[in-house]
Amino acid sequence: MRRYRYSLLLLPLLLPACSSFDAAGLARKAEAGDAAACYEYGHRMLTGRRVKRDHQQALVWLRKAADQGNIRAAAALGACYAHGLGTAPDTTQARHWYGKAADAGHPNAELALGTHYMQKAPIDYKKAVTYLRYAAMHGSPDAAFLMALCYSQGLGVRKNDRLALGWLNNAAERGHKIAINIILDVNQSLENDKKS
Repeated sequence: MRRYRYSLLLLPLLLPACSSFDAAGLARKAEAGDAAACYEYGHRMLTGRRVKRDHQQALVWLRKAADQGNIRAAAALGACYAHGLGTAPDTTQARHWYGKAADAGHPNAELALGTHYMQKAPIDYKKAVTYLRYAAMHGSPDAAFLMALCYSQGLGVRKNDRLALGWLNNAAERGHKIAINIILDVNQSLENDKKS
């Protein structure tokens, strides 16, 4: 045990040697217009990871990257506008940027846009289902669970309990805890009904 305690004391000394991050170099690349660097710099400003957190400047760099077709930057811009990071919340802009990323196949943007259409005015369940289906097909357990909800309640689609159960199973197979608990509860009720 003592050997490890002394090793941990050396850890702070080793971290700078392991780190190859160059904030000034990243800033130079971003300022030169490199889309990937603009995204990384903006994302780091958004999170405060190894650069000073500045949501307004993050928005500027993410916009530069997204304007060059960087879909991760477009998804991040959608989140900024949806949650009011560096700007006032703006549903129209959030949907615009989430839509650009979702239309390019970004699964998190598909999920975010689908849930945005379900929760923010103007609510549009048909559009929500379209994007949630894409996200679920790209592996999102949350999107599969929301598809189950849509089919069980008839939100944006014709109510269909069989399809709702299929999406619920899909979500559970991907580890969605609420879906797993619902299926376990249903199976327990079926077991109890058989015993009675």
